[in-house]
Amino acid sequence: MHIPVVRAQHVIDNIGVLRDAGVPIERELERSRLPAFIEQTPDAYVSLPRALDWAWRSSRELGIMEVGFLAGRATSLSRLHPAVQRAVIGAPTGLSRIEALSHQVHRENSALQIDIRREGVDRRVLCEVRGFQNSPFVGFAEWKAIVGVINIVRSAAGSDWCPTEITFVSRGRPSHAAREAYGNARILTGQQHCSILVAAADIAQICIGRRSSAVDVNGPTSPPRTPFGLGDAWDFVTAVRALIRPYLAQGHPPLSLVAEIVGMSERSLQRRLAKCGATYSDIVQDARFAIASDLLVDSDLNIADIAFAAGYENAPHFSRAFKRLTGMTPRDYRGALV
Repeated sequence: MHIPVVRAQHVIDNIGVLRDAGVPIERELERSRLPAFIEQTPDAYVSLPRALDWAWRSSRELGIMEVGFLAGRATSLSRLHPAVQRAVIGAPTGLSRIEALSHQVHRENSALQIDIRREGVDRRVLCEVRGFQNSPFVGFAEWKAIVGVINIVRSAAGSDWCPTEITFVSRGRPSHAAREAYGNARILTGQQHCSILVAAADIAQICIGRRSSAVDVNGPTSPPRTPFGLGDAWDFVTAVRALIRPYLAQGHPPLSLVAEIVGMSERSLQRRLAKCGATYSDIVQDARFAIASDLLVDSDLNIADIAFAAGYENAPHFSRAFKRLTGMTPRDYRGALV
């Protein structure tokens, strides 16, 4: 079973669009059971189905395609996961940057798959949100993917570049602003694939910021460092652990909440974890340790604040649990790394 997750930054972009439009979103956020502190944790992961459902419920007055387009426009390289940024920036041409994105895009949306297909002298960049082709909410995710790829092509072809064609699986009608933003591009909805059509020559160019230095277009790029707990693909345990993390600041997330988020009964969730050689308590402990160790290394927060962020009742409880896992107190652990 694949649990689709999405990086919280993409939900935050939708929140910003809706707030700017004066849409009251707090009630729907609470109803969605998304993490209460989602706006403070852009690199956390949340349930993609819940994020799309929340966006749809909150966007009824504006429409999926309008909110998706506006949130997509907020997309920039600086808002992507750090590992994705490194991979994309390290590639010299538009084509190699799209390929780098395709290899790392699971860090943004585990259901998103990016492929490149030849069409004569053109290339079609496919942005498929797997498992959501029949979802009425898929337009939100499609716009984010499309604008992200367009921005990458523009890093090679220039800021005014527009694709020849943009296609969406979503059947919503693009807004007038969306059509104006992409010049003479054909924008088609209700299609078999979500994609953009690009001239091969446009993405073969060396990216603008790298033209002043010699670049080996065929040379390999250094692979990005893999962060804790995230490999090249999302397995079941990795996804559950990631979903738990942003809820820990609210305390110990009950099994019933996590089962609801992943769309399973409590018993089914426990059985599935057992098949993977884990228990729910193991997953919560791993998630807590990951948060605590990251904050001990990368922040100046005091021990009590770190304990709260990792979901512990108090600092002494946190210190005892941390020492059981590492043989060191949190203070000693931090000191050993200085």
